[in-house]
Amino acid sequence: MSEFRIGVRDLAAFCHRSGDIDHRFTPSPTGEQGVEGHQRIYRRRPASYRREYAVSLRHSFEGVELLLQGRADGYDPEQGLVEEIKTCRVEAASIPAHVSQLHLAQARLYAAIIAADAEAPELTVRLTWLNIDSDEEAQLEQRYSAAELADFLELTLQRFSTWLHTLDTLRRQRDESLATLAFPHGEFRPGQRDIAELTYKCIDRGGQLLVEAPTGIGKTAAVLYPALKALGRGKHDALVFVTFRTVGRRAAQDCLHYMREHGLAAGSLSLTAKEAICLSPGSACHGDDCPFARGYYDRLPAALQEAVGSGVLDSERMRAIGESHQVCPYQLAEDLLPWMDIVVADAHYVYSLNAGVGQRFAADGRRWSALVDEAHNLPERARDMYSARLLKADLMRARRTAPAALKRPLDALNRAMLALGKEQWAQPDWDSREQLPERLLNSMGDFVAAVGAALADDARFAPRNPEPMEFFFAVLQWLRVAEQWDVDYRFELARGEGSQGLALTLNCLSPARLLAAAHTRSHALVAFSATLSPQHWTREALGLDPSAVSRRLDSPFAAQQLKVEVETGIDTRYQQRAASLPALAARILAWWRDVPGNCIVYFPAYRYLLDCLAQMRVADPALAGRHLWQQTPGQSAADRQALFELFDERRDVAALCILGGVYGEGIDLPGELLSSVVIVGVGLPQVGREREQLRAWYEARGEDGFDFAYRYPGMQRVAQALGRVVRDSSDHGRALLVDPRYGQAEWRALLPPWWEYSAPPY
Repeated sequence: MSEFRIGVRDLAAFCHRSGDIDHRFTPSPTGEQGVEGHQRIYRRRPASYRREYAVSLRHSFEGVELLLQGRADGYDPEQGLVEEIKTCRVEAASIPAHVSQLHLAQARLYAAIIAADAEAPELTVRLTWLNIDSDEEAQLEQRYSAAELADFLELTLQRFSTWLHTLDTLRRQRDESLATLAFPHGEFRPGQRDIAELTYKCIDRGGQLLVEAPTGIGKTAAVLYPALKALGRGKHDALVFVTFRTVGRRAAQDCLHYMREHGLAAGSLSLTAKEAICLSPGSACHGDDCPFARGYYDRLPAALQEAVGSGVLDSERMRAIGESHQVCPYQLAEDLLPWMDIVVADAHYVYSLNAGVGQRFAADGRRWSALVDEAHNLPERARDMYSARLLKADLMRARRTAPAALKRPLDALNRAMLALGKEQWAQPDWDSREQLPERLLNSMGDFVAAVGAALADDARFAPRNPEPMEFFFAVLQWLRVAEQWDVDYRFELARGEGSQGLALTLNCLSPARLLAAAHTRSHALVAFSATLSPQHWTREALGLDPSAVSRRLDSPFAAQQLKVEVETGIDTRYQQRAASLPALAARILAWWRDVPGNCIVYFPAYRYLLDCLAQMRVADPALAGRHLWQQTPGQSAADRQALFELFDERRDVAALCILGGVYGEGIDLPGELLSSVVIVGVGLPQVGREREQLRAWYEARGEDGFDFAYRYPGMQRVAQALGRVVRDSSDHGRALLVDPRYGQAEWRALLPPWWEYSAPPY
């Protein structure tokens, strides 16, 4: 008999939600504020009141068993009371009836299960709204007999039964197809079987795996295939393929498409940013303003039915389903999450402070595995997601167009910022502190509450007030980050030009603690990349458990396939760049003349790129006969595609790019599309106050601050750029590394060991 798990909350939403999408009653409190609000309520309840009361129910349908699980916020057996608590930042009277009725339905389901277990003849169901800003409670109470509650539960389960049988049919088809699914493209390539076996064992046991394998080995298929096989054998209940760039998402989608074409009977969902998938740009996200939000939940069942049987649900397919059923495709993806077992998502959806993927799966009790592609990107991305910045200039810009109701809280927030600016700083233009400013946080909370009230009162408030809303979201992020405050954070103040130049930053020095907490939500974690060395640094940066398995696989390619020359006679360090520029320009021009085929030259900084290009034009106006392409700031996807088309059409392209940028990793240019790369410098991150804070943080912990903050991240960029040339067993190419440090053992040791390197001259 098949078994499905679902949370009481998701069951209530599926069966009892109706009407419009309506986000006017956000902002909801942050996670910490919600917990604190629940604690306030609990302190007011009698000793007989049981908090977070766990309930579960097994219900058998025709050949399918449903496990229903959840936690009622409160149950008082002496009073015969079941309570559902909701925290908010608006007046309870402004919350629409259909929203309250949905939450009441959730509470009635808890009560029905409790009444059956406790053999209670009747129970009172209470829905309590707590305004966390005013501390006011509003309650809705109804008394139900055990028979009424049982009837409501039975009605709910009957509504769900048709959908459950659809899911059961799809799962059976999925498992049957997975039993015979062959590895994509036939035989395993060298190294792929090792990755597949390690991945399967990790998921089977439930744990963490770090795999470093050369670029071009086929890691996406080698990880996805065993994860799917494990899904069919019940080793886990869902998998999330985590990406950082569009190219990574497309690689996963292409692999799933290929397997669909070769027998896989399973659907997958790719989560897409709201801005990229919206069918009504400029509209507010509620039924009064957007036709795709109006009546959304009434049309949702038919849209869900089509979506779950549609194979690979990428952004184009989701938009098509949204248009067909007149539903918001972004919200549709959110509502599909509880029913999908294969998800492709940017790291934001899994690891940000308001991420929902892991929480949704965990709420249902599903064991899900995270497959993190290009995992070397996660620490820096997480550091950014777990930090926040607030600018006084943005506050004043928001105030200029803000309605009267927001001016007072904005003025209070401005005064709090001004007070910080008048305090004594460690330096005239910068300061770093280890305590949070309470006055500032309180002012932010008041501003957020005021925006919440405005959103509830005015259906068009958000689209009519873009600048106050933009500042509002920045404040929300600040408050979320402030909740994570610990020894691995610093509160930084910077004074820019003019009276509005003040900037306040919550700087996450190390995301390891928060990443470790996020990892605990998953059943298994597989982090893989071509550049995860040195692994002791990567393990710490990723927040991995001490028991995590680490592997570095040998290259399947011959060392002679990439011949790497080392030029140690040209000093690219910042202070020496001007003096060495003529020699660098001459060396690159000589490379273009001597090494045929398309070439990418990577520079550590855009200014350096421009200076070198100017010097090369002086030395050789014809630029060695090359067709030049240059990366510029703010290039679009179309601009990037133009470069790839050039590589496809010509064999004399010289592309000047930034090391560590969008062209430094994740691009696939096999065969003659790319013949060589030149890497100028060792890729060190730019020296600055934030980076120096990170260096000091590591040194205080007994680590080598320069290695952890500069050397290792820089050489990771170098290794990624080297990996652009050889993509398969038939590829051959060349590379040139330009910097004296490549002649030093501590730097050479960090280069990929599987290529030939020319001995530096001594």
